[in-house]
Amino acid sequence: MLASLRSIVRPKPVFRVAFAALSSSAPSAPDTDMQALGQAILQGESGTSTYLPNPDSLYRAFIPNQFMQPYRLSYNSVLKQRSRPPTRAQVGPSRREAQYMDPFYRLGVDPLKQAMNPAMLIPFVSEMGKVYGRNVTGLTKKNQRKVGKAIRRAKMMGILPILSKRNIFQPSRPN
Repeated sequence: MLASLRSIVRPKPVFRVAFAALSSSAPSAPDTDMQALGQAILQGESGTSTYLPNPDSLYRAFIPNQFMQPYRLSYNSVLKQRSRPPTRAQVGPSRREAQYMDPFYRLGVDPLKQAMNPAMLIPFVSEMGKVYGRNVTGLTKKNQRKVGKAIRRAKMMGILPILSKRNIFQPSRPN
């Protein structure tokens, strides 16, 4: 019943001129053959192979029998946008997360008193000798400032190297 209502509401289009070249017979073919051919093309039953987009292509594929806005034909629109790799947050953790992850807070140790202990400060220094930010270390704000101050003190005393991160726990190789 639904199909009969649809046929009443939407009259079937007549494809006489547009699809005359597709038919093997002359243009005087019966209207029913042309209508059947037009319907088959509209429904995707024209006998062509099924559409499979290429996932390795740099361009967005055109999907058959889909309406496309004119602006979608521009080069920038057709070109696939590469997704950015996920980046680390620029801001440190929340107060509760930092208190959970901060070893100084959990153990009740003052980072400034650890300026003479390079084993405690080395994990917070980069390969180039810079102090990692709070988004990397996961320390609380207060302890991050104290760790930075302790590292600067240790560098001034010569306990930590100023411009590099040297592993002081492995014996150096003789040349």
